[in-house]
Amino acid sequence: MSTDLTLPTVHLNGTSRKMLTEGYQNAYRKLIEFRDAFSRIEHNARDYYVQGPDAWRKACHQRDVQRQRIADLMTYLEAHLLELGE
Repeated sequence: MSTDLTLPTVHLNGTSRKMLTEGYQNAYRKLIEFRDAFSRIEHNARDYYVQGPDAWRKACHQRDVQRQRIADLMTYLEAHLLELGE
C-alpha cells in the first residue's frame, strides 16, 4: 500500500472530526472482527490435494494475498485515525 495517502482535512464546511473519527473507528473495529474470523477459517491441504500437486501452494498464496489486503486496509484506516488525532 502506498504511504502517499490523501487524508481528510477537518474544516468548518466539511464533515466533523467526531463524525469522521467514529466512522473510521467503527470500520476499524469491524475489520478486526473480520480479520479474526478470516483467520479462523479451516485451511488444510487435504481440501486441495485432489486438484493436483500445485493446488495447495496456489491456495496458500491466494490466501496470503487476501491477508495482505486486510493488512493494507487496516493501515489505511489507522492513517486516517492518526490524522484525526485518535
